[in-house]
Amino acid sequence: MLFLVTLDILVLITLITVRGIEASFTYEFSPNISPLVDEGETTEFQLSISEIPEDVLIRAISSDEDVFRIVSKSEFKVRKSNQSSPARNQTLNMKLEAVFIGRARIEFNVTARDQFSTSNPFKISSYEVRSGARAQELRDASTYLLLAWLCISYATMGTTMDWAKIKPRLYRPHGIIIGIVCQFIIMPGLSSLIARLFSLSATSAVGLILVGTCPGGWLSNVYAALLNCDLVLSIIMTFFSTVLALGLMPLNIFIYATPFTSHDKHLRTPYRDLVIQLVSLVIPVFIGIFIAYKFPKIARRISRLVKPFSAFIIIAALGGGIPTNIFLLRSPISLVFAATIYPMIGGLIGFFFAKLTCLANKSAITVALETGCQNSFLAITLVTLSYEQPESDLLGLAPILVAISTLIQGSLITIVYLCMRRMPGRTPEGEWVQTGNCGLCSRFKVALLRRFAKRESNSDAVEQEGAEEGNQHNSAGNGNLGYVPSISDNLDHPPTYVEATGSFHPSK
Repeated sequence: MLFLVTLDILVLITLITVRGIEASFTYEFSPNISPLVDEGETTEFQLSISEIPEDVLIRAISSDEDVFRIVSKSEFKVRKSNQSSPARNQTLNMKLEAVFIGRARIEFNVTARDQFSTSNPFKISSYEVRSGARAQELRDASTYLLLAWLCISYATMGTTMDWAKIKPRLYRPHGIIIGIVCQFIIMPGLSSLIARLFSLSATSAVGLILVGTCPGGWLSNVYAALLNCDLVLSIIMTFFSTVLALGLMPLNIFIYATPFTSHDKHLRTPYRDLVIQLVSLVIPVFIGIFIAYKFPKIARRISRLVKPFSAFIIIAALGGGIPTNIFLLRSPISLVFAATIYPMIGGLIGFFFAKLTCLANKSAITVALETGCQNSFLAITLVTLSYEQPESDLLGLAPILVAISTLIQGSLITIVYLCMRRMPGRTPEGEWVQTGNCGLCSRFKVALLRRFAKRESNSDAVEQEGAEEGNQHNSAGNGNLGYVPSISDNLDHPPTYVEATGSFHPSK
């Protein structure tokens, strides 16, 4: 009995001792918040410990060694404070190296060396560190230049919008509607699907979805002009998609990006900044339309001056942006492959739906270009100006890779087309682009004309029988007036569709 009482007293003393140790143990980091470290650079921080009544062993571990790794001593033996000076501080110095862009945590495993401290009451919270791209000032400057160039390009697009050419397209808005459906319904879902299929990280997935929700950009207008497509349709689609993006882009981001951002507060979408940037792009378009309507001569002069000025801004933006985006070379292979196939699949989907609705090849290729060439530069400026580092650098990986792959694929298609134009038997205007409707639409129209011809032949046959009965009564005095030709004579040779001209005529 005495033994049990003694054991209970010892357990009670142990618990009181443990709680006292946990209550009296204090620590502090210096600096409290880690500064942003450039990729490849090193940083140091200190951990100060005081009022610790027991000897402990502290081990420091990096939560992600692909982002940060500890290059100094990571294990420390800390002695308990003396009774004469229990508040004595003990400082632990640690050195870290930023391996790649991102966030990491330095976690601490504290083990007490006292035999009664098996519950390990000593706990130290993790220390967060973050790494960003080098030359951030140069990167910000190139981003602002890119934003200025986007505003100028949209204003130039507004000056090229001629109401006399736009009005006929609004009476038959098939291509415009198909382009809007592809851009704001199909492409956001496609970007989310690709992100899940390739198991992209949260930052890469959100970056790809941001591109998928963007409206059409200037690049589709450039390729439409180079490929002799319907430039007017391309400009109209870009205009309408830019205006509609004010409401549809935030909605699509909320639908498709929320599953990837709900667990990380640093990835929450800045909807306010998004709307401000979209408005800053829509306003120049209407300014350009107003100038073209009120001052057509000034609009023509502006269009001539804008080209060299835009070229200067592009060169300056690329010159400042390329050195700061060297980290793209270390992008995951899955992200590179996803960014490569995304515009390709988007273009094919746009072409398929355009041909499904029997648009001409010229208009179908325009819809494909508008669907595949989304405004990746808008996504780049959005993530750079609206997110803090290192999230802005990581989110910008997908838009930059998509922009590069779009430029490469569009340039290859343009080169192939220009080479085909020089081949024997090809017209300078690019006959392969200018031809008419698809075979499905042609067969449908032929069947419709055959049906109409059959009805006409039946009605003519009834009229011919009545005419023959009248001729039989008058044949004795007036002779036979002869046979009256009808449309039924040509039923064995149905009308054919001429692909090059897009017209119908009955076969001879």
